[in-house]
Amino acid sequence: MPAKSDTKNHILDVAEKHFARDGFAGTSLRAIIKDAGVNVAAIAYHFGNKEDLYKAVTERFAAPVVLDQLRRLRMSLSCQDASLEDVLRAFYEPPLNHIKKMGKKGDTLSLFLGRAQTEPEPVYSLIDAHYASCRKEFIEAIQTFVPGLTKAEYEWRFEFMLSLIVCFLTRNKPVRARFSIAMVDSDWRADDVTSSLIDFCLPGLLGRSFLQVTRKEHS
Repeated sequence: MPAKSDTKNHILDVAEKHFARDGFAGTSLRAIIKDAGVNVAAIAYHFGNKEDLYKAVTERFAAPVVLDQLRRLRMSLSCQDASLEDVLRAFYEPPLNHIKKMGKKGDTLSLFLGRAQTEPEPVYSLIDAHYASCRKEFIEAIQTFVPGLTKAEYEWRFEFMLSLIVCFLTRNKPVRARFSIAMVDSDWRADDVTSSLIDFCLPGLLGRSFLQVTRKEHS
């Protein structure tokens, strides 16, 4: 008989696959129970209801990654020669490294993370609760290097920064397939992707105010 921790992780793996494929609303506990080969009592014992299970799937990735992001950010900012590039590296490198080390399981997790960002309320708040402190500290760090913007502008720039890694994780295979069949079988390196995301994002964070440009276009 598998240990309780093994059963719990097995349920989380199966639930992650279903949530990634079908979203929160499209996933049923009955389907997860059948696919995992467990009974409803096992779900209730380890998690509770579907909402609790979804939170647990999110937390399994978010907790260690957010801790690593914040540790890296604080360490970078403690250096006298800290830069905005260091802030971006602290944001992008931990999740990419974490997912890369998971191998094929990382593909499912990537799809789950991408789908989670488009979940409607109140489901999205279940996800966002795990990232709120991380977002706050990174926005404060961006303010240090890009002063003088409004609160809304900083929020938007963070969302654009986040959207880059979400897009890569959920779309890198089909995008590569457009250009070369051989590229689909090639592997991506976390260091290379981190550098590419930083190179693309850095000018955007330093650029003109998105909100000011939008207002001028509609005035």
